[in-house]
Amino acid sequence: MTLIVALKYKNGVVLASDSRVMYGPIKRDQARKLEPLTKNIGTAAAGLLGAIDDVVKSVKEFCNSGPVSFDNVVSYLSDVSYGWYEENFKKLPEEEREGIPVFIVASPERIRRIFEKGYSEEAHDYACEGSGRAYGEYILRNSYREGLEEEEAKVLAVHTILETSKMDPNVGEDISVLTFRKEKECKAVNKEEIESIKERLTPLSRRFSEIQTTIVESIVERREEINNLWKKIFGFNLFLPNEKAVFQLMKPCRNREEFTNNIAALSILIDQINTEEIRKTTIKKEGSINILEEFLSENVKDLPSEILSNLRDIMTLRSKGFPIHPTDPKFVEIVMKLVGKYPPSWADLWVKALEIYKESVDKLLDCVQRKSELTSHA
Repeated sequence: MTLIVALKYKNGVVLASDSRVMYGPIKRDQARKLEPLTKNIGTAAAGLLGAIDDVVKSVKEFCNSGPVSFDNVVSYLSDVSYGWYEENFKKLPEEEREGIPVFIVASPERIRRIFEKGYSEEAHDYACEGSGRAYGEYILRNSYREGLEEEEAKVLAVHTILETSKMDPNVGEDISVLTFRKEKECKAVNKEEIESIKERLTPLSRRFSEIQTTIVESIVERREEINNLWKKIFGFNLFLPNEKAVFQLMKPCRNREEFTNNIAALSILIDQINTEEIRKTTIKKEGSINILEEFLSENVKDLPSEILSNLRDIMTLRSKGFPIHPTDPKFVEIVMKLVGKYPPSWADLWVKALEIYKESVDKLLDCVQRKSELTSHA
């Protein structure tokens, strides 16, 4: 069996399905269960694949014969489905009689369920069919609301199937999605986008969250300590405040998109070094890291190379990776250096980026503390 989910959003309908088929104890995924019938009408079915194929083939021929309305398609599919039931039900073994197909037909404005004997009914908000229907209905009853945006509707449909798959072994995690948008043609959501949605729905482990929180809290503390000493020695704060960027550092990192958002926030903290004040000391270079390097070289002894090399690696992860530029060899080189594989686990890469930034501010704090001690004894 399977799980089909259809739900309305503000400007259309989302139709989604898993792809699992069961043959006794054998599971097989990647069965095709969503079918566009016209440019703006489609169907999904749960039940015996042979029966579904026969019915859908006939309905497609009907749709290709000339212009058809949503009601035309529903009526014809109901008749063909009932005809298949009448002809084949008694031929089926007892254990397969529960697999008589049920269908959901969708368009940008409507959702209609068609049951085993051809009876159909309208769904005014959402509908589920398949072996996982009870679980799916429960999830949607608690999560669905009117006026969803398209992205929210796709996420909810995928979430419903994923959660149901945890409870029903007949429902798999390989998911297909069609969108029916008002005044536009039906469109299949590509696998990359579906995988991105699934990754965003994956909860982060408690261990990862604790590590992330600990590192970010330490970074905030070190920056404040550096600012206090820096102002005492040089008369101004080194780091400009940016609460929004710091808040972003605490957000989850489960996929490339979330990594891109987080590394951008970390690079903002690097860019917002107080270059305006540093330049008053006749610094000639351009770029926040170059300006800091020149200033430290002139004012701090025994400067650890990691302070600046780590900051440059973080900026490369920001400027050379997707979507700023197509991924280039320098980006891949740094990823390999930090986590040892490409493509990386984005969560692991994010922790490494936080760790090397923390290493930079830790070592910088050591340098500033030594400078403060020397100054106080002068």
